[in-house]
Amino acid sequence: MTDSVKIFVRECKTQLRVGIYASEMDEPQPVTISVEAEAAMPHRFQNVQDSSLKNVIDYEPIYNFVVTELPKLGHIPLLETVAEQIIDFCFRDPRIESVRVHAEKTAILNGTVAGISLNRTRAPIK
Repeated sequence: MTDSVKIFVRECKTQLRVGIYASEMDEPQPVTISVEAEAAMPHRFQNVQDSSLKNVIDYEPIYNFVVTELPKLGHIPLLETVAEQIIDFCFRDPRIESVRVHAEKTAILNGTVAGISLNRTRAPIK
């Protein structure tokens, strides 16, 4: 049996300069991002006193990247590129095997939410 763990950060609210239209290039707009990352889980968590993060995927750095670091990248034309940046960040942890990013623009199209989902599985090491 192979166990895995999926960590997630849902509905992170951030402000990004993202889009191809003139109105999206100068001012940040609200974007909601959810991230799921999956990793093999060889460790069992049976000790109720264990609080070490060494055997887990910590979701706080992912949250911090989305809300703090992404806005510093300046204007990004495509939500797909936003998702790629997040995936690249997640794959810095070699334990993570797959990542799904869901990114939504929440203030366009007369209040309709529009966005993308991008899924990536790490290429096997050759």
